[in-house]
Amino acid sequence: MKEKLFYAVVFVLLMSLTFTTAFAQGVEVGDLFPVQIINRTDQPVNLILMGTVGGQNYALNVPAGTNQTFTLHEDIYNHTTFACGASATGTLEISRRLRLVFTPCAGAAPNSGAPSLEKVHLTDAPDGKAWFYQYGGHIAPSFAAVGGGFAAGDCEVTTTAETTIYQRPSTAAEVFSTVGSGFNLQIGARTSDGWLGFDPGVAQAANIGSFRLRWVPPGTGTQSGGCGALPVVWGPPPGICFFMPFGNTNVYRDPDVSSPVEVVLHVGEFAEVLGLTAGGDWAQVDLRPGNTSLNIDGWVDAGALNVNGPCFGLPTVSP
Repeated sequence: MKEKLFYAVVFVLLMSLTFTTAFAQGVEVGDLFPVQIINRTDQPVNLILMGTVGGQNYALNVPAGTNQTFTLHEDIYNHTTFACGASATGTLEISRRLRLVFTPCAGAAPNSGAPSLEKVHLTDAPDGKAWFYQYGGHIAPSFAAVGGGFAAGDCEVTTTAETTIYQRPSTAAEVFSTVGSGFNLQIGARTSDGWLGFDPGVAQAANIGSFRLRWVPPGTGTQSGGCGALPVVWGPPPGICFFMPFGNTNVYRDPDVSSPVEVVLHVGEFAEVLGLTAGGDWAQVDLRPGNTSLNIDGWVDAGALNVNGPCFGLPTVSP
């Protein structure tokens, strides 16, 4: 029972952070650093990072016995970490390459006392040594796909002038970053009108497919490698806040759980968010701009929202 309650609390915290994560604004690409997380435990490891300077917020999940690499913005983060059935809070500085090792729950952390290691204490580990992090040198960020997007393949674009990178394939979309001449991007996909998309490696809250990509305009820089073989994908249009569920989510006819369920949205599907009720408890969604081929709108519990796009200042709506 305690274990079920623990993972329920983790899920609620991750869901509550999703809204903030999806709204985080990009900073300069040069402020990104790779963070490798090695989970040697027999349980999932979850990190919730809240930026204290740049305002970037992340929810990272690493399944039991796996290694994952994320690319995160430079910042000093207040962290809440869940591992080995316990949790801990503290401060984590990301200002260079970082390696986080979660040792087996019943074992001691290696290399205790080494000057390059800094312990983070969890209450249930022997002597409080459940995991450590180790700094490496300052290195350039990698733009290989972290997962859930498109593999970079052999296509590479090298900028020949200052270049603006956009959140979506349109100059009307929000700016992700600006890079100088000589910057290399590993391209994973293109749109039918020539926009080039790459996975920035930034931790994202369940964003899928081309929603994970960042975009440079047609004709940017010089191309090399297999750019002619890039997959052609749909590009999310600018100016639309999209909802994509973490799990099966009911779309109700009215903002009331006793109202008829019009459709159930599944992971991988998405719809436009039209606005929120005055109390912020419900969101009105329109499935027409999404990928369900349904010509309906309805209401979802706002607590289930995972959003992507320009979602600040959503209008207040009513049935």
